[in-house]
Amino acid sequence: MGLAVQQKKDQYQLKNLLERIRRGEFQVVVGDVGAEALVSSGILLRALKTLGVSFEFYTTVDPVDFSKLDRGVLGVEAYVQNCANCVELADLKPRKTSRHIFHVVLEIVRELTTLFKEEHTLLLSSALAKYTPRSLAGSLGQEVLEFISDMVNSGTIREVVAPKLIGWGSVPLEEVVRYSVDFCVLKYFGKSVSKVAESDVVRELKIESLKSIEDKTYVPSYDAGVLDLYEATYVIEYAIDVEGPEYAAFMPLNYSYFLWVTKAFRESIERLSACLDSALGKRLEREGDFYILDCELKTSATVATKILRGLKIIEGGASAVYRAESKYFVPLQILTRTQRAKLAGSKVVGGYAEVSASTLSKISKT
Repeated sequence: MGLAVQQKKDQYQLKNLLERIRRGEFQVVVGDVGAEALVSSGILLRALKTLGVSFEFYTTVDPVDFSKLDRGVLGVEAYVQNCANCVELADLKPRKTSRHIFHVVLEIVRELTTLFKEEHTLLLSSALAKYTPRSLAGSLGQEVLEFISDMVNSGTIREVVAPKLIGWGSVPLEEVVRYSVDFCVLKYFGKSVSKVAESDVVRELKIESLKSIEDKTYVPSYDAGVLDLYEATYVIEYAIDVEGPEYAAFMPLNYSYFLWVTKAFRESIERLSACLDSALGKRLEREGDFYILDCELKTSATVATKILRGLKIIEGGASAVYRAESKYFVPLQILTRTQRAKLAGSKVVGGYAEVSASTLSKISKT
């Protein structure tokens, strides 16, 4: 069953689903390993917890045979196969596809419990992950723009026009260039510098002016622990890689965890910067669409991928993988479902699949 609640004829299905949730028939939630699916899963989990429903949570990379579960399963963009007790929360209609799952989750959860501003912030941030790095992303989709408008009107966020540099206008320029990912200034990224002028940034980015890279950005109107919501997208993706997919789903259950991960993400920037400097100073090794970096697993290969794409050092469809002690670590969230299927049985470390050189070669050709 695919549930696309933005379509009127699916409202009957939605009503039945809400009634079944209230009765506690769904006790298992399965989320895909992308940022939006995991945050959406976490919001559903909080709704179940509020209703007093006990639940289990799995991701699509967990070694579980969902077809044998005798309890109701809510799949969040999971596309669980051969499951008689599953309801898929996704738009499965090819003629009218949706890039986002949050509309489905919002319509469900609004009928069950109140959403706090922290959950709205996480949900929007996870949706914005589809539009990062901003140096390559196009304009936002209509669904996201409508959600942003609601958040602005409710006072949850502020919309400002500023250069596509994380934290612009919120902190000194020296800090802005230290953390910015969408337009990564390698000379300053991850480094402590005493003074940076706008002309320095313009020169490093090889652009006419900072005004030439202005766009709308979104700043929480409360102390959310992030400089803006585009930084939050990288925090979530960092958590998926370094801590593991299930931890991203815990953020809506305990927002203080998000604040802790934000601190850890910023601390990882220096290590990531050193890794990128080393890789670019030599020559990037390549295996198909994978570029190999010798980095610590305490940094995010997904964030590294977006930096390299944004700098146009690697192609838009290419990805970074990490190597350590002759093993390769592939971030699961950047793989297609077909590629992940070829990793069945592989060891999972946080949000990485640990593979051999031969397995890496096999999935690189998918």
